[in-house]
Amino acid sequence: MTATPTGRLGRCEPPRLLAVSAVDEYGTWVLVAELTEAGDVTTLRFSQVVEDPATIESTGPGWDYYLDRLVAAETGGDPGSLSFDRDYYPALRDHYVAIQKQVTGG
Repeated sequence: MTATPTGRLGRCEPPRLLAVSAVDEYGTWVLVAELTEAGDVTTLRFSQVVEDPATIESTGPGWDYYLDRLVAAETGGDPGSLSFDRDYYPALRDHYVAIQKQVTGG
C-alpha cells in the first residue's frame, strides 16, 4: 500500500516564488516554482533541491516525464501516451548519471 505523502509549505512570495516539500516512502522532495517576467514574457522555472546525488539518475527522468506530460496536456496531446518505463527510465539514465558525476566530482 502506498502511503499518502505529507506536504509542507517552505516559502511563499506571491506572485514570484513557491517552495514546498513533500515526504513519501521514497524520501523528501523539496520543489520550487519561480516566475520571472521580461517584457511580455513570463517564464516558469521548476527546480528541485537534491540532497542525495545518488537519486539524480531516477529523479531526472521523472522530471522529463512529468514535464512532457504537462506539455502534452497544454498542447492538446495525450499525456497518457507517454510511458515512464518505456520512454524515460532507463532510456535517460546514462544522461543523468553523467550529470550526477559532474555534481559529485566523480
